[in-house]
Amino acid sequence: MLFNTVKERIVIEIGSGWTKVLVGSSQGKKKNGLIHENLIVKDTFLIKTPEAFDAEFDAQKDPEKSFIPYFIKDELISEINEKLREKKVKAVEVIMTLSDRSVVSREMVLPKVEEEKLKDVIRYELQELLPIEQKKYVIDFKVIEEVKVSGVEKYKLIVAALLKEEGQYYHGFIDELGKEPYALDVASNSISKLFDRNMKINDTERDVLNQTFAYVDIGYSNIKLHIIEKGILKFTRNIEGGVKSIMAADGVKIIESEESVELVKKWIGSLEQMFKFFTSRETDRKINHIFLLGGGALIPNIEEYFSEIIGVSTETIEQIENLDFHKDCSYFSLPLFLNTVASLIRR
Repeated sequence: MLFNTVKERIVIEIGSGWTKVLVGSSQGKKKNGLIHENLIVKDTFLIKTPEAFDAEFDAQKDPEKSFIPYFIKDELISEINEKLREKKVKAVEVIMTLSDRSVVSREMVLPKVEEEKLKDVIRYELQELLPIEQKKYVIDFKVIEEVKVSGVEKYKLIVAALLKEEGQYYHGFIDELGKEPYALDVASNSISKLFDRNMKINDTERDVLNQTFAYVDIGYSNIKLHIIEKGILKFTRNIEGGVKSIMAADGVKIIESEESVELVKKWIGSLEQMFKFFTSRETDRKINHIFLLGGGALIPNIEEYFSEIIGVSTETIEQIENLDFHKDCSYFSLPLFLNTVASLIRR
């Protein structure tokens, strides 16, 4: 494969514990009418996020709150630039991957009308659903399926609202980095684009288009759940948790102890309630399989705890098909970098 024939981009995901930076590219190939991306990773690195305070902005909890960055911007920009220079990265376009906690999202069922009229209907409905001042937000939507309600054709949508102030902040962040803003993405959207077709995960073919998979992203200070049913993102939630309280002093190793086991069981209990809520909304609905990602996916025996307590087979995502590595890529862990890898997909 000729790596220099595809345009490389930088993907940055600023987490509350670690900032993940990936340099790579995506080359789409049509197969059976669908676009299948070949994702190429040239290099990756981690930087400990310099915290301004011990909290992450959560728009879902308080949508009227002004955006406050939880990290020290100048210090982080300096460290990223130093690493990019050290690795002689020439890419200039940046994709910023945001946490779902930055976005206020709601599911809606609305009349099937043309796109421009649909935008007006969404804005009207949002006034009833969300206590936000719409002019302060960038509002986007995604049709997830067409349904019939009492014989009337309708759209089922996911509507997302991002505070303009936050979007402008990250635009300025990239400018100060000396790079060009290319896109803002959200973790749930990235994951939904990656797992929207049948594919091999951990060398096993998965029937994504006919089954329901839960993707559990165990991060530093929270846990994100994405449920993809028949290739369509149907459910996204954040729960309190994360590995911060069980990390060793170096901020890298996870302490193995009874406390760690009890914490994992607590997470699983919260997730199990969400699974029950999701499956109860429609008859004959079930979770076929659970995939783990994020730093917490590296906790010893965590897959066994999930499988035993919830009763659904569970595994950590270690490999996916159509993912290639440049010879210069010296460090890569798919559980840690899956969101950034998925953000390379631009559709």
